[in-house]
Amino acid sequence: MADLSPRLLPAPPNWFTDHVPADESLFAYEQALSSPARREIWKYTPATKVVALAELATQRPSIAASQHPGIDLLQQPGSNITALFNIAQAPEAFATLCRHPLLYVRVSESLDQPLSIRHTASSWPVVIDVAAGVAATIMEEFASDNDQQQVIWLRVGRDAQVTHARNSLSATPQHWQFLSVQVQANGYYRLHNHAVASPLRRQDIQIQLCGDGASAELSGAAMIDARHRLDQQITVEHVSAHTTSQQNFHNIVADRGQSTFNGRIHIHEGARKSNANLSNKNIGLGNNSTINTKPELEIYNDDVSCAHGATIGQLDDSQLFYLCSRGVSPSAARQLLCEGFLQQCVGGPLADSANRGLLQPLQKLDI
Repeated sequence: MADLSPRLLPAPPNWFTDHVPADESLFAYEQALSSPARREIWKYTPATKVVALAELATQRPSIAASQHPGIDLLQQPGSNITALFNIAQAPEAFATLCRHPLLYVRVSESLDQPLSIRHTASSWPVVIDVAAGVAATIMEEFASDNDQQQVIWLRVGRDAQVTHARNSLSATPQHWQFLSVQVQANGYYRLHNHAVASPLRRQDIQIQLCGDGASAELSGAAMIDARHRLDQQITVEHVSAHTTSQQNFHNIVADRGQSTFNGRIHIHEGARKSNANLSNKNIGLGNNSTINTKPELEIYNDDVSCAHGATIGQLDDSQLFYLCSRGVSPSAARQLLCEGFLQQCVGGPLADSANRGLLQPLQKLDI
């Protein structure tokens, strides 16, 4: 059972306690850490190691395009943003607010160039606030080979459109990434998530479709090498009516690698006419790869359309035979099939570097 016993925290920052009493916040934090739900999602990852990463020294991430007239960078929120922080759902992320400075990024105009975020160490907590009607692209990359953690909250305003590409391709020994996104009415969020595993890498992704007509598309490709581990915990909440979500994730797990994928779709009572789909497909290479996949549906409204599926398998023998019968060596045929499988879920403005990063460990394998 995961050890998530409550840890002592400094008081939350003044900008937070101006709106939410500190005692109330700390009580919610302690209650959340001790809940059965929290222990369940840490089932396959040593929680103490990951949570300890929040106590590392942090630095401000590098943000390009910050001189764009539509971008403001502040160390204090420009407005009341406490609604972004659901302590019950993310107590570990909330803890970073109490320990580190905050970087608040306000995007008030549509961007003609991507907002580029580069992490070269553990980073300050970041809030990105995209105003109503704004179109923006975010490119996020992780470059450090040291233990690190990053925590990001993103708000997509009414009628706004955000494309978010993130590449987690560094050889970080221990890495925790938290991403929370709120999408307002008729807003659209698109995530391209590409990752390689490390001795311990965990990705927590939480999406809330908070306004009528909000939508989200998530896709991801991951390569898990031998003796490496990747834990992905993804939740999409349909809070309002006529919301839509689509998720497609492909993972390849090498012999002695370990992959965990927990994809949860939560349909709230008021989310009538919602449409949600989730697909997670996994290929295991060798006899000792470990793949844990659990798609979940939690539905409180009958007037919705939902589907989920997960597959675990090996390379298709008929496809291998087809390629070999046309002169392709067995090893090259396996490589081609693996590359094609991953590339089905690679896209966005970082696709070229994602392909290189994903294929590099694959090409080293004797398959």
